[in-house]
Amino acid sequence: MPLTKSHPGRPLGPKTMDKNELVQALTRILGPEQVLFSETDLLVYSYDGSLHSALPDVVVLPRSTEEVSAILALASKEGIPIVARGSGTNLSGGSIPLKGGIVIHFSRMNRILEIDVENQRAVVETGVLNLDLQNALSPYGYYYAPDPASQKVSTLGGNVAENAGGPHCLKYGVTTNHVVGAEIVLSNGEVLWIGGKALTPWAMICSACL
Repeated sequence: MPLTKSHPGRPLGPKTMDKNELVQALTRILGPEQVLFSETDLLVYSYDGSLHSALPDVVVLPRSTEEVSAILALASKEGIPIVARGSGTNLSGGSIPLKGGIVIHFSRMNRILEIDVENQRAVVETGVLNLDLQNALSPYGYYYAPDPASQKVSTLGGNVAENAGGPHCLKYGVTTNHVVGAEIVLSNGEVLWIGGKALTPWAMICSACL
């Protein structure tokens, strides 16, 4: 698929905000170091592990749920499409911004917030790498079963979005069988918690999934 050309002056949604105005609005929310919009930067986020590609108009790198909420509230108000992105290792085209708009890259939301060994639970941010969680659990004699081939670079949020599997999943189930709760940001910016520390084997709670 050919790349979609980004035009700075064209409207990005059904309303009136153009790319320059969007960059300014996002910069006010996040600061300049968390907003990418050069042609070179956009090319990096135009493809994943699939055969497709398309240019976003802007890439943002939030550090908190509050920032994600503000981004989505702006996008919803202006009718601008958004695509959530982890490491882009998926083979389905799930992180390709086919309609342009905003790519939200979660690499800076990469903290393991809690390892609750007694209750066999981990609370993580969406940008934590799969292997980083495995390494953090290893000293306790535990592991997180879903182990995709890309686990060295794939994020747990991306694993949730793609329902990632791996060799261990033949016995223990895929990602959907190991997530018991999530903090979710809706398209209008509203933040919800669903699930919690339910009584199942080792499982994960993901913070700030979309």
